[in-house]
Amino acid sequence: MKKALAQNPNMLRTMVGLGLTLILILSYAVYGATMDSSYYLYNTTNESVEHNATDQGLSDDNTTQSWTFSTFKATTWLNISIAGIESGDTVSIKISDGVWYHHEMLGSEDADRFSCRQNNEQNYEEYNVCTAASTHSITAENDGNLTFRGIVHPALPMGGLGSLYADSMEEAEEASYELISKHNRTFTWTITLISSDSIHPDEYTPHVQSTSHDLESVEVFKVDPVEEMLWSISALIGCFGLALIVPLIIFFAARAKEIREDRVRQTALEKLRDDIEADD
Repeated sequence: MKKALAQNPNMLRTMVGLGLTLILILSYAVYGATMDSSYYLYNTTNESVEHNATDQGLSDDNTTQSWTFSTFKATTWLNISIAGIESGDTVSIKISDGVWYHHEMLGSEDADRFSCRQNNEQNYEEYNVCTAASTHSITAENDGNLTFRGIVHPALPMGGLGSLYADSMEEAEEASYELISKHNRTFTWTITLISSDSIHPDEYTPHVQSTSHDLESVEVFKVDPVEEMLWSISALIGCFGLALIVPLIIFFAARAKEIREDRVRQTALEKLRDDIEADD
């Protein structure tokens, strides 16, 4: 290391200057992303709505019963549960217009943050793994409660917070409003229960809950410049550390070998000196 510095006294100044230059570049990048961001965040109400299902009566053989309810706003989640279902009973849910999405893992306790929208690991494109249909059905495997979960409009923000790319605040507000308005529709839903045994009047009462969205606000996506600066400096120090760790290991290993050889040489010289003095 000393020899390298002796041969090139400007090397240390070059390394320090390079580090400061990288810090300035990273600082400017963080500043530019903070002050002139093209990404915007929009917030929605994410309101939970309870629905009263209207009983449409029983079939002639008393083995089929149906209910109807309506949704009137931009809707994402739809949760329907019926208590007292027997094994083998089938529950079907139909939307009046278009399709909606269902997957058995939606909202399941066995699923780890399952989402209909998944990313392709090869090309990182997003795709929908849930089944789209106007009618979805579930057959109960056990006696007890049966819960049906689905998503009406997967393009809407599930948690009430979404992001988009726009050239200006006006464009972002317009795009957010159009997204909510486009899905702000009225649908009539039909719940049908098919049982192998006779169904008694008022024996079943579906519990229906949905999540609706209204646009609340739009804001520019911002990052904390100080925090990002600290992360950038940490990353820079880490990169320099990784780049220098191998040369430093070689240097200290060579230095340790040199010290060990000097110690062996010194021991040999002292022994030789003692032998000469003993002969005299």
